[in-house]
Amino acid sequence: MEKIYVTPSLKAKDTLTKEARVWADEIGAAFVPRRGRTMEELQAAYGEDILVYTSRGPQLKRAEGTHFFSLNMAELRIQHIRRGQTDHLLEAIGAEGPIRLLDCTCGFGADAITASFALPAGSVVHGLEASPLLEAVTEWGCRYFCHEMDDVTAALRRIQVRRGNYKEYLEDESAPPYDVLYFDPMFSRPVASSCQFQPVRPIMDHEPLTVESLRLAVKKARRRVVVKGRYFRELEQAFPQMKRYGGKYSRVGYAVLDGEA
Repeated sequence: MEKIYVTPSLKAKDTLTKEARVWADEIGAAFVPRRGRTMEELQAAYGEDILVYTSRGPQLKRAEGTHFFSLNMAELRIQHIRRGQTDHLLEAIGAEGPIRLLDCTCGFGADAITASFALPAGSVVHGLEASPLLEAVTEWGCRYFCHEMDDVTAALRRIQVRRGNYKEYLEDESAPPYDVLYFDPMFSRPVASSCQFQPVRPIMDHEPLTVESLRLAVKKARRRVVVKGRYFRELEQAFPQMKRYGGKYSRVGYAVLDGEA
């Protein structure tokens, strides 16, 4: 397992420094006192896997940019849901009552947040993220980020994010069951406008979602397997009964496979 380091921001006061140390202990990371050192000096000593703990939570600082927790597209999607507009992921999930959902590629958590906010009361939303650094930031957000709207904060608190690879989950016969397994694999041809991905692209899981993994997912899911993507030709050939959801002019859509568990 990769070693994660946590250091406070350069001008952090004692309270924030203590908070950083406590959080580092919580996630099993090594706390690194700042001692006035620049990020270049810290990275030279400890490598790039350093999270800077700030008043806005942990941040990943790289040459490509800075990543920190935010709702991202979930903010806009929740606004649309409040207005009664259709969210295509929720349409693909098709929940008519409480369900258990596992986001197998949690990433920034936008889909898990949207689902937690809008799924029927009593639903359970869990997330798996393979990247230790990305999981640490997203898990912090779900546990500690406070939104101006109480129902959004409550939706965050209902999500449990843990570090893990979905392949291990799919192959583990003793792993807990879910009604819906959701996958949002990293696009092989990224959307150019998705600049928020640049700081984390080097640390994300670049392995493609294979047909073999989806066959395991179909056997594991009690109701549905949902896959976000732009190109479904291979899936349609492997799963002729696949259903597709999404807007007519959207760059992405959702493939739905019936579960067999």
